[in-house]
Amino acid sequence: VPRNKQTVSQVGEDLTHLYKVTEYGEFYRLNKLFKNQQGPDVVHVWTPREVTRNYCHKLRKAYDFKLVIHLEDNEEYVLEKYLNKPFKEIANANGSLAIPDNVSHPQKYREFLASADGVTVIIEKLKEFVPNHVPSLVLWPGVETEYFYPRNPNPEIVKRFNIPENTLVFSYTGNVHAANTHEVRSLYLAVAMLNREGKPAVLVRTGRDFCNFLGDDDNWARKYAIELGYVDRSLMPEILALADVLIQPGRPDKFNDYRFPCKLPEFLAMGKPVILPGTNIGLVMENEKDALVLPVVDGVNIVESVGKLFQDNSLSEKLSQAAINFAKTHLNWEENTKLLKSFYEEIG
Repeated sequence: VPRNKQTVSQVGEDLTHLYKVTEYGEFYRLNKLFKNQQGPDVVHVWTPREVTRNYCHKLRKAYDFKLVIHLEDNEEYVLEKYLNKPFKEIANANGSLAIPDNVSHPQKYREFLASADGVTVIIEKLKEFVPNHVPSLVLWPGVETEYFYPRNPNPEIVKRFNIPENTLVFSYTGNVHAANTHEVRSLYLAVAMLNREGKPAVLVRTGRDFCNFLGDDDNWARKYAIELGYVDRSLMPEILALADVLIQPGRPDKFNDYRFPCKLPEFLAMGKPVILPGTNIGLVMENEKDALVLPVVDGVNIVESVGKLFQDNSLSEKLSQAAINFAKTHLNWEENTKLLKSFYEEIG
């Protein structure tokens, strides 16, 4: 990790018996972490952003290894949103723009990818950014089914969060940032619309807001939300269990087409009906078979889809079971890890 290695404990269960943790500044002693004192054979880095690219530059001077880079976002779009400028303008700035280390450099990230021995991508469409000569693998995530599994709402949690009886509950676990403001806003909007129609609903939300996305007068939305801020990951399954339906808002665009929403594996494993847009993972799911897959998941469509689910109990039950089946079949850590191991062996 770049710094503060002690914070890995916040990820959840202590798994340090399976791996060792080091900070980027300790690269000179990386070999000491291995029994043979020889340093790494493969370095698999998450994203080609500047903080990672600079670290790998130092590593390559010290050790000889195969480099694999993982892509999980449209880096060019993320850079556009971060600097609030078109990518072409950023790329043509000829060094006059300062590029922070938490995003990708418009030219150097491409050179970094071209220097790799392999690239893993979280969704097929990201292969558009992989140079032709570099081997690649689509690597889907898994889900920890020992924590995320179907369950009824915990009465103690319901009481702690003051969730009213006979209320439709939505859950959203995540931060709000420049790239997803419209999506999260649509959840607040849907809840407000349902209440206006006389159908009590509430949004239980974790995470922080890194931008103002509800407007200066946001009481219209906040009054129907239970906002918990940062919560320990161990509580996430209980929060998702509160929901009657789990929703990934959005639409096909330069952001969503190239990502795999990190919440979806957990949504599916919880055995709730899932609503998601026809992009990224939605392209391999069938509408009304695996989930409700819509062209666009916005406030209006959320309200309509929720109404459809609760007017048709058989559909709701069918999609609940389908979610579990999809997670078991496609989001299996053991099987997906075997694919990764084979990829390492191929490039080695």
